[in-house]
Amino acid sequence: MSQLVFQPALDPFHAVFRLMRLLPLLKIVGPLPIDHVRILDFYLLFPFRIRLIRLAQGHQPFKKLSETYAHLTPYGEQPDPPLLFERMRPLQLAAIETLAANNYIDKDAFLHDTFKASDTKIPEAISFRAAELNAAQADLMEFIRTLAEQYKLSDGLNGLKARTGLMEYRYDAI
Repeated sequence: MSQLVFQPALDPFHAVFRLMRLLPLLKIVGPLPIDHVRILDFYLLFPFRIRLIRLAQGHQPFKKLSETYAHLTPYGEQPDPPLLFERMRPLQLAAIETLAANNYIDKDAFLHDTFKASDTKIPEAISFRAAELNAAQADLMEFIRTLAEQYKLSDGLNGLKARTGLMEYRYDAI
């Protein structure tokens, strides 16, 4: 018996759309390391996994988002978050490269592993759909913004890599 299952985490076109959802926020926040944006994308796609993040004391109420978005939990088994995050890497990088090739992010910054939103306007149909979803998930977008503004990617045990457990952090220079 064959099954056809769509997994947005492994769809580069879905990754492009998710990153376009993040572009308005990242224009405000400013340039971030590519891996930081990849982590933001992961939690945009899997908000029910927010409960697994070791958040700062003042951000603990965000863990309730896991319950709010529990309905997005996939039916089938999924790999552990770090393994899934690593499997998403080539697709996320392809999506980011596509945004750079189309001038939605700064190409020079991309070559230096930095995600910097450009002033290129997103097509209206995509922009409308992204804004509509962002408004419907305003609480999630507030959390994503908090991760972007309040947490550094590499900051030892307090960095986003360590707090999420998605990436190795022990060998980072801090």
